[in-house]
Amino acid sequence: MQEAREKKAFPAKMELIPEISKYVSDLAEKAGLHPKQVIHLQVAIDEVVANICHYAYQKPPGEVLVQIESGKGRFAVDFIDEGIPFDPLMVDEPDINADIAEREMGGLGIFLVRRVIDEVHYKRDKSKNVFTLVLYVPKLKG
Repeated sequence: MQEAREKKAFPAKMELIPEISKYVSDLAEKAGLHPKQVIHLQVAIDEVVANICHYAYQKPPGEVLVQIESGKGRFAVDFIDEGIPFDPLMVDEPDINADIAEREMGGLGIFLVRRVIDEVHYKRDKSKNVFTLVLYVPKLKG
């Protein structure tokens, strides 16, 4: 696997999610992720970027910086925004066994992201939210 670092800023607008997803997915494919992992990554991108678009900025649209680092068997994507501090990983996981009428709204997207991505991290870096997705690149059988 070849090491690579890329970054690109996008306006945090819902209509740009397909463009952001394509940008990341193309690099994920080049890094050697399995097609199923790329699909999982696309699902996670939709959720993470939608949350930034809807909730991060009091006066939308803000910006989301997508930063990618691949190498040493891993593919990592940082989604960086300068919005309101919020760690979605601190939200309680939804009770997926509860009756749908009794469930609280929200929380399923991040729950799903945590299930399909190998590592999910959040940190607040000065004025920025940094949400990181990490996928392990499968080793080629040889």
